[in-house]
Amino acid sequence: MSTPRIAVAHLLVISLAAGGSHACTTVLVGRAATADGSVLLATSCDGNIMGRVYVLPAAEYPKGATVRMFYDFPAPSTWQEHFDQVKRGYTHVGDLPIQRTYRCILVAGHLADSITGGINEHGVSMGIEFMPMKPKLANRKGAVSTCSNHWTTSLIANGLMQAKTAREAVRRMGAMAEKFGFTYYWAPDAGCAIPVVDRKEAWIMEIFGPGKDWTPDSGKPGAVWCAQRVPDGEATCNANRSRIGEVDPANADRFLASPNLYLLAEELGLWKRGEPFVWHEVYGTGGERGNSLREWAALSALAPSLRLAATGDPKKDRYPFSVKPDRKVDVQALTAVMRDCYQGTEFDVTRNPAFQPGGEHSPLARPVGSRDLFDLVGVEPERCIATETSGYVYISQIRDGLPAPISGCMWLTLGPAVTSCFAPVYCGMTRITDSWSRLPDFTAVARSQDQWKFQLVEDLTGLKYQEAIQDIRKVRGPAEEQFLSLQTRFEDAAVRAWKERGPDAAAQLVTAYSNSCLEKVDNAYGELVDYLMFRYLYSYPAASPPSLPRIGAVAIPEVPATPP
Repeated sequence: MSTPRIAVAHLLVISLAAGGSHACTTVLVGRAATADGSVLLATSCDGNIMGRVYVLPAAEYPKGATVRMFYDFPAPSTWQEHFDQVKRGYTHVGDLPIQRTYRCILVAGHLADSITGGINEHGVSMGIEFMPMKPKLANRKGAVSTCSNHWTTSLIANGLMQAKTAREAVRRMGAMAEKFGFTYYWAPDAGCAIPVVDRKEAWIMEIFGPGKDWTPDSGKPGAVWCAQRVPDGEATCNANRSRIGEVDPANADRFLASPNLYLLAEELGLWKRGEPFVWHEVYGTGGERGNSLREWAALSALAPSLRLAATGDPKKDRYPFSVKPDRKVDVQALTAVMRDCYQGTEFDVTRNPAFQPGGEHSPLARPVGSRDLFDLVGVEPERCIATETSGYVYISQIRDGLPAPISGCMWLTLGPAVTSCFAPVYCGMTRITDSWSRLPDFTAVARSQDQWKFQLVEDLTGLKYQEAIQDIRKVRGPAEEQFLSLQTRFEDAAVRAWKERGPDAAAQLVTAYSNSCLEKVDNAYGELVDYLMFRYLYSYPAASPPSLPRIGAVAIPEVPATPP
C-alpha cells in the first residue's frame, strides 16, 4: 500500500466522518399491520462509511467448546488507525461458550468491518440504533458491544448466529452484555438499540452501560437493558433516542429486561423507589431535533389520521411507543418512508426561499448533501430519515408459513435510499456476488464495487439535484417494481423446488435469483455513474447526449425436474 493512497484515504474518511456518524433510523411493523401478514423491519445505517453484505456459513463445535473473544478499543477513525490495528492483532478479552452457529447473511460497515445487521437462515433479522444515555451510565471496561471489530464480541453477530427466534436473540444478547459488560464500540459514552424481528414478532431492545464503578469481577450485571415487543397490529420508529416508556417486567409477552432494571437506577441516583419509572426518562436523554422529527415523519406516514404534531423541540415532541397504521403496510410503503425528506411539509428545506431565486425553483435545491451549499445560501438542513450518509438501508420482510430458505427477504441497498436501488436478498442464499460482498476499498475509488457506484451516484446527483433525481427515479423505479411484481411467481417456484427436491434445491434457486438481481443493479449503476458524469460534469453533453441506463429484466430460474 503506497503512502499517497493512505493520504487520500485519510482525507476521505475525515470528510465522511464530519457529521451524523452515528445517526440511523428504524421502523418496525407487526404482522397484523402488514398487507401480507409478514413482520417488517426497515433500517438504515447512517454511519458515513461504506459497507458490504456477505454469507457466513453455519458451524458446529464440540460439546463444551469455547472460542476466544477479541475486542480492540477505541474504534478506528481513519484508515491508517485501522491499518495499524490490524497489524497489531486482536486483544483477547474472554472466552465465549459456543455449540453451533446458523448460516447468516451479515451486513457490515465502517473501517473495522463491524457487523451491524443482517438476517439468518431462520428468518431472524436485526439492525442497530445509536442512542445517547445518561452520563452516569458510561463504562469503558465492557468487552462486548452491539457491534465491534470481531464477531465474538458483537451482540448482533451472536444474536444472528445463535438464535432461532427474536425472543431468543434478545435474551442471548442481554445475557452476553450482563456477563461481559457493555461498551459501545463507536461511541463509548452512548447506548444502543437493536431492533429484532422473526416470523411472528418484532422487538426493540435498548442497552445502556452499567456505570463507571462496574468491573468484570464485581458480580453485577455489566449492562442494563430492556426490550419491548411491538403489538402485532401496530408500528414503531426509533431514530436515535430511547423510545421505551413505562415498563412492566411481569408481562413477559411484552417486556424482557435485565435483573438490575430498577436497582442500577437507584444506585446511580437516577430514580427513587416510589416515583414513576419511565425507562427513557430514567436512562435515556431527550434527544435532538432530528430525532423527534424523524419519529414524527415515520409515524405520520403510516398513521396520518393521528395528526401527530411536530414542533421540532424533542422535549415537547414525545410520541407513543407504537401506533396503528391507517392501512396495511407493505415493502413499498416502508421504502417510501426510508426515502422521506420531509417533502410536502414545513420542514422541507428545498422549499426555502433561498432556493427560489426569481420565484423559480433552483435545480440546486436539495434536502441533503455537503454543507457548503447550505452555508452559501443560508439554509440550515434538517436531519431527514433519508440521508446521504447511509452505508446501507434494508427492509426485512419475514413471513410465517414459508419454507426457511424463502421465509425471509432483505430488500437491500448498499447506499443512500433516495439515490440507490433496493434488490431482494433471501435468507436462504449461500453466496452473494462479489461486487456486493467484497470489503470496500477505502484507499481508491473502485469502480468494480457496488458500494462505490452507489456512493458516486449519490455525490453526482448533488451537482444538479432537481434534474438528476428524476434520472435516478427512472432507473431505480422500474427495477424495484419488477422485483416486487416477480416476487410471488419466484417464491412459488422456490417453494416447488423445496417440496420436490429439498432445502438445498430451494437455496440454490434463491441464490441464483437474488444474485441475478444484485448483478443487474450493479451493472446498471456503473453505467449510471458515467451517465451522470457526462450529463452534469462534462461541458458539452449535447455533443453526444448520453442514454439513461436501465436495469434489465430478471428471469426466474427453472425448477429442477423431479427425479424419477
